[in-house]
Amino acid sequence: MTTTTDAPTRRTGRPRDPEVDSAILSATLQLLADGGYEALTIEAVAASAGVGKASVYRRHAGKEELVVEAVASLIEPAERVEGASVRDELGALLEAVRRKSDSSLAGKIFPRLLGAAADNPELMARYRVQVLDPRRRRFLEVLARGIHEGLVRPDVDLDHAADLIVGPMAYRHLIRTDPPPGPDLAARIVDDVLLALSPQENP
Repeated sequence: MTTTTDAPTRRTGRPRDPEVDSAILSATLQLLADGGYEALTIEAVAASAGVGKASVYRRHAGKEELVVEAVASLIEPAERVEGASVRDELGALLEAVRRKSDSSLAGKIFPRLLGAAADNPELMARYRVQVLDPRRRRFLEVLARGIHEGLVRPDVDLDHAADLIVGPMAYRHLIRTDPPPGPDLAARIVDDVLLALSPQENP
């Protein structure tokens, strides 16, 4: 039988060096910012990180996996604050999106990545599963709490509600970039959306 021989083999060997991991991801991000997805190669990443190609391939099966993991490292998780209101937690989640997207590196990478994803469905699928979906689940969880607490109508489509919150911030970063969105925008978006989704009193 050959079904049990692979797993023990993978568990042996030297532990990964976190400094090498970091160098590879940092090199990938800089190359993405400088030249975009199409121009990035494993050879260029290895050279920029000061490692051999084998070191990159031991960690990542290919270019798509490497790029998505590198971009995922840019995402700043919003901390959960015990006792935070639905409004404040939604605002913190959205502000984390703005703050990271507003950085010079991320500001160059995200538009390039979205452009490449249009011609590379597999890249977009990986990006959605590893980067977008985990954050979206946080928005959905908090919106569901809003329903439970009576702040959001129970008939609201939570997926649509999440789009209403995140969409304006994405638009301001990718389309209408002048002036750049400020730190007050997240709270304003959340307040407007929660008002629109709040239970309506019958006349």
